Amino acid sequence: MKTQVIALGATLLLAAPFATPALADPTGFISIGAGPAGTEIDTGSDTFNLDGYALEALLSGSIMLTPVLGIQGDVQFTSRTLDDSGDDITTNSFDGALHGFYREADKFLVGGFVQIGRDDLSYNSASEGTIDRAYVGGEAQVYFDNLTLYGQAGMQQFDLSSNSPTSIGLNGWFANAEVRYFLTPNLRIEARAGFNTLDFEILSATFDTVTIGAGVEYKLESLPISLFAKYDYSTTSAEALMSDDATVGNHRFLVGARFALGEDSLLDRDRSGASLRPVQGGNGFLETFSGF
Repeated sequence: MKTQVIALGATLLLAAPFATPALADPTGFISIGAGPAGTEIDTGSDTFNLDGYALEALLSGSIMLTPVLGIQGDVQFTSRTLDDSGDDITTNSFDGALHGFYREADKFLVGGFVQIGRDDLSYNSASEGTIDRAYVGGEAQVYFDNLTLYGQAGMQQFDLSSNSPTSIGLNGWFANAEVRYFLTPNLRIEARAGFNTLDFEILSATFDTVTIGAGVEYKLESLPISLFAKYDYSTTSAEALMSDDATVGNHRFLVGARFALGEDSLLDRDRSGASLRPVQGGNGFLETFSGF
């Protein structure tokens, strides 16, 4: 039932921008990327490294309901598979987000969003549990010629379910920041950082996750196609969960392509199109150890 609810919610979130009476035609893009990924587990007394690969697909659509009011919907799928001495540890994640915003072109954007997601965890293709995620928060962008500043913040809730009839809830908050710089209208570089925390009340533990990332995107002339490369790294610490200081670090490097709809340039997307992002969820400890 949970899977059906999340799938239905994601479908409705994506359909919203395209099913609402609007001032202009919708804009958006489809993005597909793949590349190497890895995890480093440091228990305080030992260190383990796991290597693998990651995939990401994102469909985003935006539409203006009035000259200044708009909505955006996102559906995202990510997958990561790690090799554990010949055994596969896989996390498949599905997310749907809906943003509502007020935007004055070339000045600023302010808005809010809701997002739901699920992580399906498996070991050698055998299910080991799920993590249901929910986010609610606010976001803003400020535009300075060829520079964009972007921030998100809000509350998050995780529901961890293993192969047992009970589930465990975790609550916390998150904050993300991003800087985008346009060398030309069709060449963008970006840097981002974030922090989120989750309280695990049953074990009196707190998970703190720090994320950093960078990327570049170039749109081909006269074609609705852009190429991108990006790197993301996160480290999660588990305070009071283990006697020694323990951390889990995750990294991935993706290259791929985006196929645009109704966008003249990358700068055009940033100032008048689908420029908002779904929250990049996840927790290194929960994804690595849940069900194992």
